[in-house]
Amino acid sequence: MALMKSGEIPKDAVVLNELDATLYIWNIVSDWDSLSDIWALKYGPVALGAVNSFTGLLINKHYRWRFKLGPYGQMSSTIPIVVLPGLLTLLFHKQLVSTNILLMKNEACPICHEVRSSAVQLGFGLAYPMVLGPTSALMFANRYSSFRVPHLREGPMVMFKFLRSHTKPFTGTLTYLVALQMAASAIVTYYEMRNNITLKHKLIEIEKKMDSSLT
Repeated sequence: MALMKSGEIPKDAVVLNELDATLYIWNIVSDWDSLSDIWALKYGPVALGAVNSFTGLLINKHYRWRFKLGPYGQMSSTIPIVVLPGLLTLLFHKQLVSTNILLMKNEACPICHEVRSSAVQLGFGLAYPMVLGPTSALMFANRYSSFRVPHLREGPMVMFKFLRSHTKPFTGTLTYLVALQMAASAIVTYYEMRNNITLKHKLIEIEKKMDSSLT
Protein backbone atom coordinates (compact mmCIF):
# COMPACT_ATOMS: atom_id res chain seq x y z
CA MET A 1 0.00 0.00 0.00
CA ALA A 2 1.43 3.39 -1.02
CA LEU A 3 1.31 6.12 1.61
CA MET A 4 -0.61 9.21 0.47
CA LYS A 5 -1.40 12.55 2.08
CA SER A 6 -5.02 13.23 2.97
CA GLY A 7 -7.22 14.52 0.19
CA GLU A 8 -9.75 12.56 -1.83
CA ILE A 9 -9.78 9.27 0.09
CA PRO A 10 -10.42 6.09 -1.92
CA LYS A 11 -13.11 3.75 -0.62
CA ASP A 12 -10.68 0.97 0.29
CA ALA A 13 -8.09 3.31 1.88
CA VAL A 14 -6.84 2.82 5.44
CA VAL A 15 -6.74 6.15 7.30
CA LEU A 16 -3.65 6.56 9.50
CA ASN A 17 -2.75 9.25 11.98
CA GLU A 18 0.73 10.81 11.81
CA LEU A 19 2.29 8.41 14.32
CA ASP A 20 0.90 5.33 12.57
CA ALA A 21 1.98 6.71 9.20
CA THR A 22 5.48 7.33 10.54
CA LEU A 23 5.80 3.80 11.89
CA TYR A 24 4.36 2.35 8.69
CA ILE A 25 6.70 4.16 6.30
CA TRP A 26 9.81 3.49 8.40
CA ASN A 27 8.91 -0.21 8.50
CA ILE A 28 8.81 -0.15 4.72
CA VAL A 29 12.24 1.52 4.59
CA SER A 30 13.80 -0.95 7.05
CA ASP A 31 12.36 -3.97 5.17
CA TRP A 32 13.11 -2.69 1.66
CA ASP A 33 15.19 -5.19 -0.33
CA SER A 34 17.14 -2.87 -2.62
CA LEU A 35 19.66 -0.86 -0.57
CA SER A 36 20.40 1.41 -3.53
CA ASP A 37 16.82 2.72 -3.33
CA ILE A 38 16.88 3.77 0.33
CA TRP A 39 20.54 3.98 1.44
CA ALA A 40 20.40 7.70 2.33
CA LEU A 41 17.19 7.33 4.34
CA LYS A 42 18.55 4.30 6.17
CA TYR A 43 22.14 5.34 6.82
CA GLY A 44 22.23 9.10 6.17
CA PRO A 45 21.33 10.13 9.74
CA VAL A 46 23.97 7.73 11.08
CA ALA A 47 26.60 9.29 8.80
CA LEU A 48 25.65 12.80 9.90
CA GLY A 49 25.84 11.72 13.54
CA ALA A 50 29.34 10.35 12.89
CA VAL A 51 30.41 13.68 11.35
CA ASN A 52 29.23 15.55 14.44
CA SER A 53 30.92 13.09 16.78
CA PHE A 54 34.14 13.66 14.85
CA THR A 55 33.69 17.43 15.20
CA GLY A 56 33.05 17.07 18.94
CA LEU A 57 36.16 14.91 19.25
CA LEU A 58 38.36 17.59 17.66
CA ILE A 59 36.83 20.38 19.74
CA ASN A 60 37.24 18.41 22.97
CA LYS A 61 40.80 17.46 22.05
CA HIS A 62 41.74 21.06 21.30
CA TYR A 63 40.60 22.51 24.63
CA ARG A 64 41.94 19.60 26.64
CA TRP A 65 45.32 20.06 24.97
CA ARG A 66 45.28 23.85 25.50
CA PHE A 67 44.59 23.41 29.21
CA LYS A 68 47.04 20.52 29.62
CA LEU A 69 44.45 18.15 31.05
CA GLY A 70 46.10 14.89 29.99
CA PRO A 71 43.98 11.99 31.26
CA TYR A 72 42.03 14.12 33.76
CA GLY A 73 38.28 13.96 33.13
CA GLN A 74 38.74 12.16 29.82
CA MET A 75 35.58 10.07 29.97
CA SER A 76 33.53 12.81 31.65
CA SER A 77 34.18 15.15 28.73
CA THR A 78 34.07 12.55 25.94
CA ILE A 79 30.51 11.37 26.60
CA PRO A 80 28.74 14.78 26.49
CA ILE A 81 30.97 16.41 23.86
CA VAL A 82 31.69 13.51 21.49
CA VAL A 83 29.06 10.79 21.99
CA LEU A 84 25.93 12.86 22.67
CA PRO A 85 26.21 15.20 19.63
CA GLY A 86 26.34 12.15 17.36
CA LEU A 87 23.33 10.50 18.97
CA LEU A 88 21.28 13.71 19.11
CA THR A 89 22.07 14.52 15.48
CA LEU A 90 20.95 11.04 14.42
CA LEU A 91 17.69 11.24 16.39
CA PHE A 92 16.74 14.81 15.50
CA HIS A 93 17.67 14.54 11.82
CA LYS A 94 15.68 11.33 11.49
CA GLN A 95 12.66 12.87 13.24
CA LEU A 96 12.72 16.44 11.86
CA VAL A 97 14.12 15.86 8.38
CA SER A 98 13.96 12.23 7.20
CA THR A 99 10.46 11.58 8.58
CA ASN A 100 9.15 14.86 7.15
CA ILE A 101 10.53 13.88 3.75
CA LEU A 102 8.89 10.45 3.91
CA LEU A 103 5.56 11.93 5.05
CA MET A 104 5.82 14.52 2.26
CA LYS A 105 5.69 17.53 4.56
CA ASN A 106 6.85 20.74 2.84
CA GLU A 107 6.67 18.73 -0.38
CA ALA A 108 6.87 21.85 -2.54
CA CYS A 109 9.81 23.28 -0.58
CA PRO A 110 12.90 21.03 -0.75
CA ILE A 111 15.02 23.95 0.48
CA CYS A 112 13.05 23.80 3.76
CA HIS A 113 14.39 20.28 4.37
CA GLU A 114 17.93 21.45 3.56
CA VAL A 115 17.70 24.42 5.94
CA ARG A 116 16.29 22.29 8.75
CA SER A 117 18.97 19.65 8.20
CA SER A 118 21.71 22.30 8.32
CA ALA A 119 20.25 23.75 11.52
CA VAL A 120 20.28 20.34 13.22
CA GLN A 121 23.79 19.62 11.95
CA LEU A 122 25.33 22.91 13.08
CA GLY A 123 23.34 23.06 16.30
CA PHE A 124 24.52 19.70 17.62
CA GLY A 125 27.83 19.55 15.75
CA LEU A 126 29.15 23.05 16.38
CA ALA A 127 27.13 25.20 18.79
CA TYR A 128 26.62 22.50 21.42
CA PRO A 129 30.25 21.23 21.65
CA MET A 130 31.65 24.78 21.34
CA VAL A 131 29.74 25.72 24.47
CA LEU A 132 30.37 22.52 26.41
CA GLY A 133 33.97 21.94 25.25
CA PRO A 134 35.63 25.02 26.73
CA THR A 135 33.30 25.00 29.74
CA SER A 136 34.23 21.47 30.76
CA ALA A 137 37.93 22.11 30.04
CA LEU A 138 37.87 25.19 32.29
CA MET A 139 36.15 23.24 35.03
CA PHE A 140 38.66 20.37 34.93
CA ALA A 141 41.65 22.73 34.62
CA ASN A 142 40.48 24.57 37.72
CA ARG A 143 39.75 21.35 39.62
CA TYR A 144 43.07 19.63 38.83
CA SER A 145 45.18 22.83 38.67
CA SER A 146 46.56 21.81 35.26
CA PHE A 147 46.41 25.37 33.90
CA ARG A 148 45.93 28.81 35.36
CA VAL A 149 42.40 29.99 34.45
CA PRO A 150 40.70 33.27 35.39
CA HIS A 151 38.39 33.24 38.38
CA LEU A 152 34.74 34.08 37.81
CA ARG A 153 35.00 37.10 40.10
CA GLU A 154 37.45 38.67 37.63
CA GLY A 155 34.45 39.34 35.41
CA PRO A 156 32.90 37.97 32.20
CA MET A 157 35.10 40.10 29.90
CA VAL A 158 38.27 38.61 31.36
CA MET A 159 36.88 35.10 30.88
CA PHE A 160 35.71 35.92 27.35
CA LYS A 161 39.13 37.27 26.30
CA PHE A 162 40.83 34.26 27.87
CA LEU A 163 38.66 31.80 25.93
CA ARG A 164 38.97 33.80 22.72
CA SER A 165 42.77 33.66 22.93
CA HIS A 166 42.61 29.86 23.29
CA THR A 167 39.99 29.50 20.53
CA LYS A 168 41.72 31.69 17.93
CA PRO A 169 44.31 29.03 16.89
CA PHE A 170 41.40 26.66 16.24
CA THR A 171 39.36 28.97 13.98
CA GLY A 172 40.89 27.61 10.77
CA THR A 173 39.98 24.05 11.73
CA LEU A 174 36.49 25.19 12.74
CA THR A 175 35.98 26.73 9.30
CA TYR A 176 36.82 23.44 7.61
CA LEU A 177 34.54 21.57 10.05
CA VAL A 178 31.62 23.90 9.28
CA ALA A 179 32.18 23.36 5.55
CA LEU A 180 32.27 19.59 6.10
CA GLN A 181 29.05 19.67 8.13
CA MET A 182 27.21 21.84 5.60
CA ALA A 183 28.34 19.68 2.67
CA ALA A 184 27.46 16.41 4.44
CA SER A 185 24.07 17.75 5.49
CA ALA A 186 23.21 19.02 2.01
CA ILE A 187 24.34 15.84 0.25
CA VAL A 188 22.56 13.44 2.62
CA THR A 189 19.31 15.44 2.59
CA TYR A 190 19.38 15.69 -1.22
CA TYR A 191 19.76 11.93 -1.60
CA GLU A 192 17.09 11.32 1.06
CA MET A 193 14.67 13.27 -1.12
CA ARG A 194 15.81 11.29 -4.17
CA ASN A 195 15.36 8.02 -2.25
CA ASN A 196 11.88 9.09 -1.21
CA ILE A 197 10.85 9.78 -4.82
CA THR A 198 12.23 6.41 -5.92
CA LEU A 199 10.48 4.63 -3.05
CA LYS A 200 7.11 6.27 -3.76
CA HIS A 201 7.26 5.44 -7.48
CA LYS A 202 8.13 1.80 -6.82
CA LEU A 203 5.39 1.48 -4.19
CA ILE A 204 2.85 2.85 -6.70
CA GLU A 205 4.10 0.39 -9.34
CA ILE A 206 3.76 -2.50 -6.89
CA GLU A 207 0.25 -1.41 -6.01
CA LYS A 208 -0.73 -1.15 -9.69
CA LYS A 209 0.60 -4.65 -10.37
CA MET A 210 -1.39 -6.02 -7.41
CA ASP A 211 -4.56 -4.27 -8.64
CA SER A 212 -4.11 -5.60 -12.18
CA SER A 213 -3.55 -9.14 -10.91
CA LEU A 214 -6.82 -8.99 -8.98
CA THR A 215 -8.88 -7.81 -11.95
